[in-house]
Amino acid sequence: MGGPTLPVPMLPHRLTEFAIYLAQRPGELAGVLEAATAAGVDIHALAVGEHADKGCVYLLGSPEEALRHVMESLVESGIGPVVESPVLAVAIDNRPGAVRDISVLMADARVNIRRAYMASGIAGQPSLCVFRFDDPERAAEVIESIDWPVQKRA
Repeated sequence: MGGPTLPVPMLPHRLTEFAIYLAQRPGELAGVLEAATAAGVDIHALAVGEHADKGCVYLLGSPEEALRHVMESLVESGIGPVVESPVLAVAIDNRPGAVRDISVLMADARVNIRRAYMASGIAGQPSLCVFRFDDPERAAEVIESIDWPVQKRA
């Protein structure tokens, strides 16, 4: 209370997500993150899952070209494969229902959400929800067309 408030609009940012498939053994994730750090890449979002007995790490980072080079180097060393996908990162306020609101909008617009995960805000910045859509351009149009109620942050 008493401090300035800043608006947090839900706007989509077009980014490239890198997904790398790893063996299910200790140290695989650490190796990927160490390689990114050594290349000067800042990781902004990370999610880990599994598919067909392999781990799958989804990364957003900058500089993007440096992260791409890291992924290519890992593939050359026998790790991978790597898949690049267009994603939308949407700055959202920390309020109940924010991700649901976007999900309902996409359902109404008949846009499929393939994947979604959260990334914490840093230094007072809003959290991000990263979405991989079947049709990212249509999804961006839908999100940009909405007159979102602006939440206030202290």
